[in-house]
Amino acid sequence: MQLNGVVPGLLSAWLMVLAFSAAAQSPITLVANPLPTLVSEETENARLNQLVEQAFSELGVEVTLAVDRPAFSGSGLLTGKYDGEFAHLALQEQRDNLLYSKAYLPALLYVASRKYPLDEVTQFSHIRNSRVATTNRIANTPAMRNIKAVSWVRNPALFDMFSQLSEKRADYVFEDWLVIAEFNRMLTNNGEKPLYVSPYPLVTSAVTISLRKDYPNARQLLDRFDSYIRDIQRDGRFNLAMAVSWTSMDINGDGTADWITSAQMHHDDVPPMSQKGVLPLDKTKPGEASLFVIDGEQFSSWPDAQAKLNDQPVLPRPTLLDREVYKRMLQRW
Repeated sequence: MQLNGVVPGLLSAWLMVLAFSAAAQSPITLVANPLPTLVSEETENARLNQLVEQAFSELGVEVTLAVDRPAFSGSGLLTGKYDGEFAHLALQEQRDNLLYSKAYLPALLYVASRKYPLDEVTQFSHIRNSRVATTNRIANTPAMRNIKAVSWVRNPALFDMFSQLSEKRADYVFEDWLVIAEFNRMLTNNGEKPLYVSPYPLVTSAVTISLRKDYPNARQLLDRFDSYIRDIQRDGRFNLAMAVSWTSMDINGDGTADWITSAQMHHDDVPPMSQKGVLPLDKTKPGEASLFVIDGEQFSSWPDAQAKLNDQPVLPRPTLLDREVYKRMLQRW
């Protein structure tokens, strides 16, 4: 009698494990709005598409990433066509029916100008009454609507935003540093001067993914995604995914940010502490105790790290923006 009771109990427990596993592996469809170099239907240069796809592949979950216009993505999230988002900007309002991951990418929003040096610009009041072009995904957020110091020039797409600057209908652009950096890379590759960029982001936000609350084991899956991101941020894999030479974060809990890269990225002889383009992944600051981490290998000094990087030099990459799209703009620049 005791054995007969144990076997059904074990069978029931095993079926529950199978059910949980099957639910956790259910295919999901995530949506985002287009943002060239980060989110695109053409995934070759869409860094967030590639990052999220790789993450869910490592987690053993089948994922489909859709790119849709804001009106259609919003309605799809309401009707259940989409299970969540894969590039939610934290400035935007959260939906009550969704759960959100931790930030997996900082969104550092800078002001840039074709004409005016911006070394002293650290807030919008420093460029009061200027015309500032940005994209709707930023301008239509509650935080940006409250900024009255400048006149917003709203644009549906990134190309339109840069066109405002090119055709002198705006004094400045306001966008994510990762996007501005790609535009500047395109300008310099074309023999033009890069845009002037503010010394610090005027607004700091973040990018997350989301899942509908009724998706099976949604919170557990988001936690696993967060854990995967933390792992790749610590050893250079995140740098490769985002095509960013240097990032910084505290990898050993000493309260000091460490410098992180991959030897598969292009590097010049300038140490990261002297570069403006380092992407901070947490709120810690670098100091004398900062380590240099190359593909997970730690070095205590810059000369040692530099020697490692010089073992396999990598050529500079081209811009991730589609140069053909900007061809006429560059000709008239």
